[in-house]
Formats: sequence, structure tokens, C-alpha cells
Amino acid sequence: MKVSAFPTTLLCLLLVLSAPAYGQQKQTPKSGQPAPQARGSDEQARREQLNLELIAAADAGNSEAVLRALAAGASVNARNRDGMTALMFAALRGNEQMTELLLSKRAQVNTTDALGVTALMQAAWAGHARIVEMLMASGADAQIQSNVEVPSLKKKGVSAIMGASMNGNLEVVRLLLACEVKVNQQDGEGQTALMYAARGGYARIADLLIASGAKTEIKDQFGRTAVMIATIYGQIEIVRMLIAAGANVHAKDIHNMKAIVYASALDRADIYKLLQRAMAKKNQSNNPFQRAPQQGL
Repeated sequence: MKVSAFPTTLLCLLLVLSAPAYGQQKQTPKSGQPAPQARGSDEQARREQLNLELIAAADAGNSEAVLRALAAGASVNARNRDGMTALMFAALRGNEQMTELLLSKRAQVNTTDALGVTALMQAAWAGHARIVEMLMASGADAQIQSNVEVPSLKKKGVSAIMGASMNGNLEVVRLLLACEVKVNQQDGEGQTALMYAARGGYARIADLLIASGAKTEIKDQFGRTAVMIATIYGQIEIVRMLIAAGANVHAKDIHNMKAIVYASALDRADIYKLLQRAMAKKNQSNNPFQRAPQQGL
């Protein structure tokens, strides 16, 4: 029995439908050439490695290695896994030459790391006054506060001047105040630069802060004022200075305790006497019926 031939028209139609559209044929790379996606992945990995080399070189103070990495394509503003940039490491180490080099390559001064810390904060907290000056001249924002607790300070919401006051960095505080930094900013616990200076017993810093408008009556989350904190930490010179500046010695914290109560409980005898005299003087000045002493009596 003779089998009829498959219709020619139907066969042509099947061939047309099964073939790829014109211009959409699958492109295969020539022998020995990587696919575009592979090339992009390799390039990204190379840049990431260069960025890490740049940051490590800045941390080590190796200017030549930094320049090589930049010339090879590293980003001057690259960050490591902690969000730290080359400029942050230079500022932290107090490396003026490296800081100047990175700034000349347009390093961004207000970039923050994973904790919300800037290069200015790093320099201020470490006491590198010249670096602070360079960064401020390049547009660093001294009002930025960390947004996560900084392990080395065990605080969050700390600004450049708070950290400098905490660590007793007088020249840094002087520089920041000259740039009209906000002196009454509060950290995550409500503490100010003045409170940090009071706690550490840094009298010259406290004096500068008060002269620049630091308020003595601000309270932290526990209701403590600077005079209370100075009393708790036994800083009699700061207590004397705060009293002279008009600090309220009758202020109470959230536990309804005054500074003098802390002085008594902590056996701060000299501070207790100082506060006692200040309280008596305050009471006398507030008494409208107090008679002035008469001459000859």
C-alpha cells in the first residue's frame, strides 16, 4: 500500500514555527572569551579587592599604596564591612599627611560608618586637633551624632564635642566651639558635653563650655544635672565652678535626691560642705524677710 507524502505546505509551516525568530538566535561567546555576566562579576570582584587594599593602606599610613589603589580604580569613598572609609582610618590614627591626600582626592567628610560615626568624630574623640581643623575646613558637620551605641564610648547619640569633652581633649573642644557647634546637644541618655566634662573633672573644658553657653540645668534621663554628676564622681573643682556659674544646688533627680544627698551618701565631705554653704546662701537670698545686719552690732 502506498503511503501518501506528508503535505509540503504543512511541513514548511512546522519548520517556520519551530525555528527561532530572525535576530533572536542564541549568541554563544567565541572560544576563549568569557560571557558578559562573568566579565562583570570579575570586574566587580577586582574593584572590591582594590577598595579593601585602599582602606588597609590608609590604615597603615602607606601613601604610595593608596595612590596605586586609586590609580587602579579603587573608590576613595569605599567602605569596609563596618562602614569605615579610608578617611576615617586616617582621622582615627591622626595621620595628617594621609588625611590631606584623601581630601585632595575628594574623600567625603560626612560619610558615617555602621554606628553613625564620622571621620570628624574619630579625630575629635582621639584628640587629633590638627585633623579636626582640616576636616572642619573641608566642610565636616560637627552636629552629627552617632545613631548606635559606640562600643569604645558605651554611648549612642554622641557628637564630636561630647566625645572630646569625655576624653579631656581641650584643644579639640576649643576648635569645635570656635566653629559655633551646638553646645547643649544631648546623647541617648540625655547627657551633654558639660556633663561629660563634669564627670571627668576637666575643669578647663567645663569653663570653656559654660562660657560658650552650656546650660547647667539640663537633666539627663535620670534627672541628674551637671552638679549632681560632678558630686557623684567627686569632682570638687567642677562643683565649685558650677555653683559660681549659678547652678541650682536644690535640683532633684527622678529619685527625689539632691546633690548634697549624694555627697553625704558617698562620703564626699568637702563637696558636702561646699553644697551646704551654697544652699544656705541661696536660702538667704530667697528670703524676703531677711534683715540686713546693722552697723556696730
